[in-house]
Amino acid sequence: MTPLTLVLLGLASVLAILALIIKAKAHPFLALLIVSVALALVGGIGLEEIVPTLVAGVGKTLGSVALIVTLGAMLGRVIEVSGGADVLAKALLNRFGPDRAPWALGAAAFIFGIPVFVDVALIVLMPIILSVGRRLQGNMLNYALPTVMGLLTVHVVLPPHPGIVGGTEIMGANVGMVLLLGLVPAVIMWFTAQLSIPFLTRRVFSPVPGISAAEADELGQKVDEDANTQSFPQVENPPHAGTVILMIVIPLTLIMAQTITAMLLPAENPVTRTFAFIGASPMALLIGVIIATIVLGYRRGWGLTQAEDVINSSLPPVAAVILITGAGGTFGHVLKETGVADAVANALAGTGLHILVLAWLMSALIRAAQGSATVSTLTTAPLIAPLAASLGLAPLQVALVTIAIGVGSMALSHVNDSLFWVWSRYNKVTTANGLKTYTVLTTTTSVVGFLVVLGMWPLVSLAA
Repeated sequence: MTPLTLVLLGLASVLAILALIIKAKAHPFLALLIVSVALALVGGIGLEEIVPTLVAGVGKTLGSVALIVTLGAMLGRVIEVSGGADVLAKALLNRFGPDRAPWALGAAAFIFGIPVFVDVALIVLMPIILSVGRRLQGNMLNYALPTVMGLLTVHVVLPPHPGIVGGTEIMGANVGMVLLLGLVPAVIMWFTAQLSIPFLTRRVFSPVPGISAAEADELGQKVDEDANTQSFPQVENPPHAGTVILMIVIPLTLIMAQTITAMLLPAENPVTRTFAFIGASPMALLIGVIIATIVLGYRRGWGLTQAEDVINSSLPPVAAVILITGAGGTFGHVLKETGVADAVANALAGTGLHILVLAWLMSALIRAAQGSATVSTLTTAPLIAPLAASLGLAPLQVALVTIAIGVGSMALSHVNDSLFWVWSRYNKVTTANGLKTYTVLTTTTSVVGFLVVLGMWPLVSLAA
């Protein structure tokens, strides 16, 4: 096939994925898999080679991604069930005070959101958000926006979240480098969002919602509808906030230590070899899960059966995520095997646009079209990876391009995003007000993140 035909084939495959997800309401896993098969057929891969190619794509991607995503979910679940989220939020509220409640909620969400998937984390924190809103009254958006923005920022930028982890694998980047570099834009994006929220809430008002008995039951709360007050289930002997933060920081520190020692010390150095083992992402998270289970579970009265139940309960929510990630890897592998990826890379290089601009813009547009940040990252990464390889980028640069893809997947979130509806439904925010605030804020925060990544490029290039 000619290069132009291959480029058109790549464009058609992306549009087909979007059409299946948006119009046909197909599950992203099926959409990615169906288009991968069709692309393999049209792209000239022999019938007897199609299934092995699909299997190879899934296996290559999930070799480490499945471990990282699963262990991250286990760590988050242990922290959640132990009462860590509630303790962390209340401690920050006490420290910040009522006047700075939005900052307290935002900080709690940012920290708690690192190991916990965004949808799950938001639902877990909802009782706290509603409690703060009913206690302080005013504009509900002052409490709802900081929480979701803190959660969403770490979801798109930092491992162990599935989109950025899958994108890292497809791009051939180092997870530790992505985590280390990603902290810079993540913190700045969160801080900028916190500063921007008051400007939006001065113009858009959403009342603090009351709560019905049905909603209370859905959220696991008890409610006195006459008094409009509620009591939340209390965890016996909850952990200290510092302990919760420590449980989150331990695996992240090990991962970053592995990356830093590999960059600064010889490969044969005992310190380098030690952290190459315990700082590898799956091992660091495994250590984190074991420590958290002991410290937050067994030491606070969990028996073996309860610990097993908690760990087991973390697995069903990640099954679909892992499958989607694997299908994204399959799509990328088929793009490579058919020659489409190289043709698209050459076409993108011919545009003259910087690779960071291409990575961010493509991810943002795909997010706007189909709604999922994870799918956006997993669809963009296979198209950008060959361009990164052809440019001969250093590992730090590849990591930064991967972060740009993740940052782009935050932009233009609107009514086709499930998180938009989860957030607006629980906080009783109208669709119009959600578009005026949530959509605007996700987009501006993504732009800020992109500018930060763009500013980091010269520094990373010098260090490469």
